Amino acid sequence: MSAALVLHTMILPNLILVCEYNTKSVIIGMIDRAVNDELTALDEAADYGALVKMTYSDDGRITSVQSNTAAINRVRSAILDEVNDRLFSGELITAQLSAGTLSGISAFYGAGGNVEMVIEPTGYADAVFISEFSSAGINQTLHRIIMRATVEAAAFIPLYSVETTVSGDFLIAETVIVGEIPESYTHIISVGGDPVEDLYNYQ
Repeated sequence: MSAALVLHTMILPNLILVCEYNTKSVIIGMIDRAVNDELTALDEAADYGALVKMTYSDDGRITSVQSNTAAINRVRSAILDEVNDRLFSGELITAQLSAGTLSGISAFYGAGGNVEMVIEPTGYADAVFISEFSSAGINQTLHRIIMRATVEAAAFIPLYSVETTVSGDFLIAETVIVGEIPESYTHIISVGGDPVEDLYNYQ
């Protein structure tokens, strides 16, 4: 088997996977730090109570949950500004990969000299906000507001480059609703900077 054939059938597929995995790990880490720092800076403006309003019936049942679209839009814009400022700060984004790991041969994982991988975002990050309900125990519901961020990126190592889409979910706010679990609701979703006006109508 020729060296070129070995490269394309054995090494190249693993090389692509390793580069994609490490690109996603680095970018997700950068976004996560930006999100956490911006949430700290926003303070109460990004609290659950600022993003979601609940209304109750006379007997204490939750009758509706309404998104504060203006507040969600402000939080989304502030976070994306911070994320993109960091992604395009001009500082070189790199990761060190071992030659053994890039080879795809398990016996060589972590061995050999390091190969520097340079990561470049190829587009600005975008995000949607998603509302998620899940059971939190008897007669309790966990409600989370999640930001799903997506960014296109390219990774470069000597002789090769890999393009990939990086996507991750980041917790913005959450609360536990105690009482009767709602029977129906619509998601809070923001797209392209314009959050959708949603009402959760419980039957």
